[in-house]
Formats: sequence, C-alpha cells, structure tokens
Amino acid sequence: KPPPLDDDPELDSLEQDVLVADIAAGEAREKLARAVEHRLGIGSVESMDEADTLFNASPFARVRCEYGYMQSNAGAFIDVSKTRPPGVPKNVLAISSANFTRELGEMVKYFKKTESADDAILAVPFSGDELDNVVPGTVSQPDADTMSALRDELETLTLSNAGIWEREHARPQVAAPLIIKGPYLALCFLLDVLFLENKPIQRFWFLETVARMPYFSYNTMLTIYELLGWWRRSSELQRVHFAEQWNEYQHLLVMESLGGDRSWRDRFLGQHAAIFYFLFMCLTWLASPALAYNFSELVEAHAVDTYGQFVDENKKVLRTLPAPRVAKAYWTSDDLYLFDAFQTARPKRALRRPRVKSLYDVFSAIRDDEAEHVATMGECQMEGSAMADVRKVDFVTFLVTASIAANFWVTALIEKTGGTEIAATELDLGEMLGEDGVLAAAARLLSFLPFM
Repeated sequence: KPPPLDDDPELDSLEQDVLVADIAAGEAREKLARAVEHRLGIGSVESMDEADTLFNASPFARVRCEYGYMQSNAGAFIDVSKTRPPGVPKNVLAISSANFTRELGEMVKYFKKTESADDAILAVPFSGDELDNVVPGTVSQPDADTMSALRDELETLTLSNAGIWEREHARPQVAAPLIIKGPYLALCFLLDVLFLENKPIQRFWFLETVARMPYFSYNTMLTIYELLGWWRRSSELQRVHFAEQWNEYQHLLVMESLGGDRSWRDRFLGQHAAIFYFLFMCLTWLASPALAYNFSELVEAHAVDTYGQFVDENKKVLRTLPAPRVAKAYWTSDDLYLFDAFQTARPKRALRRPRVKSLYDVFSAIRDDEAEHVATMGECQMEGSAMADVRKVDFVTFLVTASIAANFWVTALIEKTGGTEIAATELDLGEMLGEDGVLAAAARLLSFLPFM
C-alpha cells in the first residue's frame, strides 16, 4: 500500500510552486496575445474600454443567458465536478426510450403550435464575474422579466443571406472541383431555405450540430487505417481533429444557451443531418481524403462569411447582451483545453486569447475560430494531391461520368434490339461490356485517376 500523500510538506511546497508557475505562464501568454493583437492592429485599448462601458450600462449585464432545451434536460459538462467522475449514462434502451417519449411530446406541441406555452426561464441571474455553478430554480418576477426581455432582444437579431453571398464572392475563392462544389452549393441553398433571416441563432445551432461531424469522421477513418496497417503517418492529425471537434462543440453549447435548439423541428433536422453528414464524410474520405478536406474547407470558409455578416449586421445589439456561461468557461478559463492545438496554420508566437464579455465578443471569437479551421483544412491537403489542380479532377470526373453514361446507354440499346452483336459494325458489344471488357477496364482506370 503506498504511503499517504496528503500531509507531506515537501510535496505541498512543490505543488504550490507548480501552481505559481502555471499562473505566471498563463499571464505571460495573455500578455503575448495582447501584444500580437497590438502589432496586428486588432482592437485598441480605447475601443475595448468603450465596449466595456457600453456593456456595463446594459440592463442585461448581470443576467445569465441560458435558454437551451437540451441543456435544461441533460445539463452541461461545466457543471460536473472536477473532483469526481461524471458517472455513466443508462443503457441504450432506457436512455433512448426516455428521449423518444420526451421528443414525441415536443413533436406534438410543434404541430399544435404550442411549443412556446411550455418554455420557462431556465436559469437565475448571477452576481460577480466568476464562473459560478448556480443551480436553476425559481426566480423573482423582476429577474424573470429581465430574462424575458433578453430573449426578446435575441429575437431581434437578423442574418442577411444576400450579405453572406456578397462576402463570399468578394473574398478569394477556395479552389474546389465541381464534384465537391456541387454538394456544397446545394447545402448552402438548403440552409437559406430552411432558416429565415430572422432565425440566425437556430441556423447557427443547426450548423454547429453538423460542424463536428467531419472531424469525428476523419478520426474514425484514421483509426481504421491505422488498425488495418494501411497508413500511420497521420496519427498526429487525430489530436488536431479532436481539438477541432472540441472547439465546434463549444460553439454548439453557446448556441444552445441562446435557445437555438428550443424547437423540435430544428432538433430533428440537426440531429438527423449530423448522422447523414458523418456517413457522407466517411465515404468521401474513402474515395479521397483530399476531397474530404477540401469540402470541409469550403464549408468552414462559408461559416466565416456567415458569422462575419452576423457580427457586423448586429454589432450594436450584440455589444449590450451578455456572453453565456459556457463561452466564458471555454475562452477565458485558465485551462484552454486544446485551444491552440487546432490552429496549426498559425505562427507559434501568434497566440489567440479572445476577450469574452458580451455576445459581440463571443461571435467574433467564433468567427475567428472558423477562420483557423479553414487554414487547418487547407494545411491538411498536400500540394501534391489531387487538389493541386482541380481542373484535372473536373476533367477526369467528366470522363468517368461519360463512360458510365455510355455504358448504360449501350446496355439499354442492346436490350431494346434484343441482341449483343451489331452486324453493321461487326463489334461484339457483349464482350466489350463484360467484366473483363475494354469499357469496364477503362472505367476502373478512370475512376482512380482523380485520387492518385
């Protein structure tokens, strides 16, 4: 049995030295980040003081912004004690049946248009800047009125679809082949249709729900490749992709706190789309990892445009609204868990340490995070891969598509004429179209060319 370590003056002294060193290192990183911002001309002291004054004068400065549906039912990890395990979930039958019963009731409310009738205030106001763990409970009427007014302010936020596309067309375009650009444009069109311009928070919650899936799929495929002994040189990428997934998860928790998941419709669409997206990205990776990373680069670049438009469009209102508790826990805590790990394209000394006080700060930080994802996805595509010349990918994709179409056309012609030989040409089409035929061999060759 090992000796007890609690009452050991030497260990206590060494532990204190470690804590002091950690605090000093954190302060040094903060100073470095502010110096980098000053060199790059990002936010002067005067503008930050002005923003703080504007926020402190807001009636919502001391209100907890927590209205999420799933957080009210399942909680958030930041409320779990750091000194004991969080426990384990119930078995799949128990937990899925409970969730199905709950969501079935919410579906009925959605179709009856009575969802808002059971939409209570979920959290109480708090005092101080510390990250406390106040348990949601009964609130006073003045507090409830203030929190209700805050939700009304959130409902005034807008997002211009036309403004997003203007930003995308104005910036340098991400080079992508048509086989990837087509699904990307279809996805963007679907988002514009599903979420009206006066529902930006719901749109963001949907986006962040599916945004984690590519990184989860990349780690899944890298693990399978390593298990089978196919590829092990990208093992370090698993850490990077997990850091990216963790970052997107924090974005999702922010959108939940703002009430982005209050409607059953949005939860249904987001969760099912995430599963489909995960499978789609796994299949895309199997066809070509470079194509998968290229698709993510496109989507993340669109996210930068989306959040940039939202921040500029709602700047005045966002500066008066408080940051959710989960945002402060992530961006301003002493332990920025893997925050620097996913920013692989950033110079080592160019640390980012976002200031998070208002919602303007939060969405600005999210916008900048997405820009780092764009750079990282670009880094993941090697210069010698298929993405080095997207025109080649488009050309070979056309040849493969044409060969498949010709195969179907000739097969239909044979079935219509009732024979496998055409005397006028003296060509044995049955032999050509067989598994060992010329067309089949050409199709197999062309199908691999884009990914070599």
